[in-house]
Amino acid sequence: MPIAPHILDGIMHKALSSDVRREIIMILVKKEMYLSEIANEIKKKPQTVDFHLNILNEIGLIESTWKGGKKYYSLKDKKIAEALLEKKPIPDKLKHKPPHEIVMDAMEDLKRRLDKIEKKIDKLTR
Repeated sequence: MPIAPHILDGIMHKALSSDVRREIIMILVKKEMYLSEIANEIKKKPQTVDFHLNILNEIGLIESTWKGGKKYYSLKDKKIAEALLEKKPIPDKLKHKPPHEIVMDAMEDLKRRLDKIEKKIDKLTR
């Protein structure tokens, strides 16, 4: 079953909110590479690159295959890179927030919901 476009857009924007993940995608446009090659290309530690590769793999933007004892990574769809080249902005609501902002947003949402419930109760009791 295909993923709805609005859900796919949200996933893609979240994945692309990291500079490291964007760099990985842009070098995988050229050719498939293994971990050490990617790490050398973007000048990051292999552990850092592995972390980001796992995220990209889990959400389905890249895939991996074993060849000659090495795990090679490639893009599933080059349209991902096209979106990066177009420099589409990432909506603020999809960027990472500090924990205190997440809690404040949740409290505000809860307050709105409780206000709606209160209004409905007031209407019922009149």
